Amino acid sequence: MTPRFVLVHGAWHRGSCWSALVDELETRGFGATAPDLPSDRSGQGAQAYADAVLAAIGSDPGPVVLVGHSLGGLSVPLVAERLGPERVTALVLLAAMAPVPGTSFIGRMRSEELMVPGYDTGVRRGEDGTTFWSAEAARGGLYRGVAAESSEAAVDAALTGLRPQAWTVGKETTPLAGWPSVRTVSVVCTGDRVASPDAGRRHAAAVGAELVELPGGHFPMLTRPGELAELLGGIAAG
Repeated sequence: MTPRFVLVHGAWHRGSCWSALVDELETRGFGATAPDLPSDRSGQGAQAYADAVLAAIGSDPGPVVLVGHSLGGLSVPLVAERLGPERVTALVLLAAMAPVPGTSFIGRMRSEELMVPGYDTGVRRGEDGTTFWSAEAARGGLYRGVAAESSEAAVDAALTGLRPQAWTVGKETTPLAGWPSVRTVSVVCTGDRVASPDAGRRHAAAVGAELVELPGGHFPMLTRPGELAELLGGIAAG
């Protein structure tokens, strides 16, 4: 049975950020689901994010390929743990932050270089503790380099989907007790200006993941959706 892709977005985004990739996957015969996480609501951690992903999968008993982009990497291993290897064809970490049992992601950031300096230049903090971007700041910070890889129109479209991000998911000690027993593929974007490629390589080695290096920056679903669909289709085929 052909697996369905479950695409889990990162910080500040919505499921709609995957729309170009969903189109590319569907032309290749794959179904895809891209849920919105409750990531703009304070108090929602990785288990709540996993609940939202599982709700989007629903009662369909078929196989899935889980893809977690960026901050989505903190929750997709929990989904894989709950579904088990009989359902999960592959767990794909795409330019992703990844949980380490017994730690919090933000705690690790104090001792490890997990992010590329400058990516958060201009991000603002709301009274409720969420962070958010103005369009101008996102162009020069979060999306730096995206227009050069694709177009200003791609950046304009991406900006319309941005929303605030709450940070319980980064501050909490991950609820993951151990890495799930499923095939794991870590896709490191070699020109990433948000998540450190070296940190991605280190984590891949630590959990025994297959390492794939993809040219370009942090948002291949925006800048090269066809190339990313080909890569993911190959992973799904085993």
